[in-house]
Amino acid sequence: MPAQPQRTVDIDESNYGLGSSDSKNHIEAYPASPIHSGELTRESIQEQFDELALQGVVKNGLGLPSFDRDYTGADSGSEPPDLTTVETGAGGLPASPYVPNPASPGPGSQNPADLPAPPAGFGQTANTDTYGSGPGGTVNPSSTSKVIAGATLGAYGLGTSTPQK
Repeated sequence: MPAQPQRTVDIDESNYGLGSSDSKNHIEAYPASPIHSGELTRESIQEQFDELALQGVVKNGLGLPSFDRDYTGADSGSEPPDLTTVETGAGGLPASPYVPNPASPGPGSQNPADLPAPPAGFGQTANTDTYGSGPGGTVNPSSTSKVIAGATLGAYGLGTSTPQK
């Protein structure tokens, strides 16, 4: 967890850093603010973010009636993808779990079902030398999803995308 959490609504008036602010004027200008009443706190913001952006089933998102971003089984079809079970080959199927079929359906056709099988061995090995793949970038989602699903805001270390235990 980072040693220096970012300020949200808990401003330390004794340490403004390079800027300055007149908190007394803000309180007078916005007396009904939930920040000033204590209704909106660092903890309430973090809890709301975890609920809305990180955890649980999303309803009516991305054109789907619902989906479970944590693959917990709380929604139909919410098991994590398993790269070892991806069906590959001709007829519109991918060449491998990592790349689409590069073949063409042939003259006069735009139908993916007309695609022949990909070239032998094409795309069978994940490319781990690409920018952004990171350590474990080609790990099977079925083996990493449970750890990722348990992550909450503040669970990641500075400079890493791996949840701290």
